[in-house]
Amino acid sequence: MNPLFLLIIVPLVLAIAYSMHSGFKYTRMIANIFLGLKYKPAYDTVISSAGEKISILDSGGHEVSAVHVERTGADKIVIFCHDSGSAKESWEKYAYFFPDLGFHVLSIDFLADTSDVGKNSLSQWPTEEDVQKMRMVIAWVKTAFKSKTKIVLFGVSRGADIAFAAAEGEPLVAGVITDGLFSMREIFRDYIRKWAPILVKPNLFGENYPFWVVNLFTSLGFWYCQKKSNKRFVDVEKLLRKKHGPLLMIHGEFDDYVSPTHQKFLHRLSRNDCGSQRLIVSKAAHNQAVTIDREAYEKTVIGFLKKIV
Repeated sequence: MNPLFLLIIVPLVLAIAYSMHSGFKYTRMIANIFLGLKYKPAYDTVISSAGEKISILDSGGHEVSAVHVERTGADKIVIFCHDSGSAKESWEKYAYFFPDLGFHVLSIDFLADTSDVGKNSLSQWPTEEDVQKMRMVIAWVKTAFKSKTKIVLFGVSRGADIAFAAAEGEPLVAGVITDGLFSMREIFRDYIRKWAPILVKPNLFGENYPFWVVNLFTSLGFWYCQKKSNKRFVDVEKLLRKKHGPLLMIHGEFDDYVSPTHQKFLHRLSRNDCGSQRLIVSKAAHNQAVTIDREAYEKTVIGFLKKIV
């Protein structure tokens, strides 16, 4: 056999074998770190809540708990999706001014079972199952309210991802308001940037891994997490790249969960021709925008609503 051929083919085969081994090894390693997070939410304490507690049923017998605040004669409704550390009653913290604007309020229960603190329930991550629940509620609203009732979706953190995903392909949804929208893929990239320089041996790239390497392992890790957990997670990046309805993204300047670079990344992905807007609240951390600058929060949301309903 030609020695030159061997000099070429042997290193190539070894390189391919090493790449496949490393890809499988480090995909599992990073994904297991991601899935191994023990989630212990600090639930909001709600003393009281306006509205009537109701149960929504679909034709298949599936039941969703909700709070309904009725606004007599209104032809607009906001459907609220709470974050993973709250309950449906938390709508008052963020959407308290909607009834005065002539909106019905319907706040949906997305609570997961987190009673086993030693087990990661994955309840901080939005799933397609959550989105389907939200779409069932939207279908119920279409029949339970006036046929021309305008629908606005409003979500916080995990609920923001659910609301944005549920709006896809829904012509009666006039727009989506998100507080703390995030991309699981971008969080995954942050994990890889943090852990790869420590875990990967030999470390060929030092502290700064090329984007294509990070992106490749993000895609592999995202796929592996879904396979291992038997869940399909919401891919916000994919949805932002598509043509979508009007979207208001609210974030805090000091959000350590959705960092400023993460926020800018989402804004760049979102199509401006779809009516996207942003509000960055100074000195606010994750989910704190409404408490840090209530005036700017209300003014921006109301301005957005005037354009879409």
